[in-house]
Amino acid sequence: MQQKRSKPRKRKFSVRLLAAIAVIILAFLAMKVISDTGYQALNPNDTKFKTVTIKEGSTPLQMGETMQKQNIIRSAKAFASYSKKYGSEKLIAGTYLLSAAQDVPSIYNQMTLGPSAAPQLPKGYAFVGNNMTPEQAAQSMAGASSVSSAKIVAAYDDKSVIKDMQQKYPQLLSGIKPNGKNTDKLYNYVTPGIYKLSGVSSVDALMDKLLSISNDSLKPYYKKMEANGIQSPLVINLISSSGGDEFDRRLAFIQKIAPYAQELFKEYGVLPSISIAQAAHESNWDNSKLSSKYNNFYGVKTQDTTPGKSVVLETTEDENGETVTQKARFAVYTSWKQSMKAHAKTLAQGNTWNPTQFQDVLAAKNYKEAAKALYDDHYATDTNYTTLLTNLIESWNLQRYDK
Repeated sequence: MQQKRSKPRKRKFSVRLLAAIAVIILAFLAMKVISDTGYQALNPNDTKFKTVTIKEGSTPLQMGETMQKQNIIRSAKAFASYSKKYGSEKLIAGTYLLSAAQDVPSIYNQMTLGPSAAPQLPKGYAFVGNNMTPEQAAQSMAGASSVSSAKIVAAYDDKSVIKDMQQKYPQLLSGIKPNGKNTDKLYNYVTPGIYKLSGVSSVDALMDKLLSISNDSLKPYYKKMEANGIQSPLVINLISSSGGDEFDRRLAFIQKIAPYAQELFKEYGVLPSISIAQAAHESNWDNSKLSSKYNNFYGVKTQDTTPGKSVVLETTEDENGETVTQKARFAVYTSWKQSMKAHAKTLAQGNTWNPTQFQDVLAAKNYKEAAKALYDDHYATDTNYTTLLTNLIESWNLQRYDK
């Protein structure tokens, strides 16, 4: 009797082949899911910037590890994989402002443009930079929301919008006078940074979102601001660029030297606001080497070569509109009070070759006239010196010490 043939081996082989293919497909899909997840933003709601320095010669994996350590991205391997796929050679080393709200493609694009490029963001996010014009910021916000740039620009100084926002954020917007001659713009109260604006469809909702973030960031400073007559735009710009500690440090510097500036006014006639503003500007808020190490707040030069009385340092000067670096001999003081007194005495009594050189400063009726007289009487070579001092005095409300 003839037996039937069976094909068990072939069937087993087919089953095994299909199983192997299924495993490969599942592995591929799993890797794709893992890869795509690694490309996603670490935290879409964390829009704060961090400064990240990518060292020259770093591999894409090392770059990714640097960002992962600073909690910017999910996976260093995912960044390296994406970079390899789209061109690792395009990445540029340097110092970047990055956020956990950025996904890997956005960060990769930004790093191919270089450190000076604006942050590249996923769809639905807008970037407002310190140096952006109101119109540029509006375009960025319009691209991330459903509100036109024209409506956003118009809302900056729309009195009805300002009134509504002042009711919600009275402390933040206390400096705006809607019925005044010089109406401040709402844009000046927007904190530079990244904003998630997807789904925002009205200009009121957009302004509310922007200002709520500024309001939250300033809550720790409102009491100090109110006590010293300091308005929000100054603090917003300062903490966004240098952090809240810098605001506290500068305010402490003012409060330390203001009482002595008022004492010197009684003796020498130099307005306290001028003494304080010049000290802050010339010493970079007591952060220059000349100030912090040698107690010279005002950049006073000297010909005295007696040991311990002077020091030679590099300085920048304005010559015919160009900034040049040169070495000069500066006075050394035993204390900051000695420095302030020497400054007041010089303005009051002039120099050995011209005792009346700064009489216009003393004759000035207010800080604006005094600031102009300082430049006119050749205290400084910087053509912007008057504007710098005036803005500093008004921003920090230093004129209060003149009363």
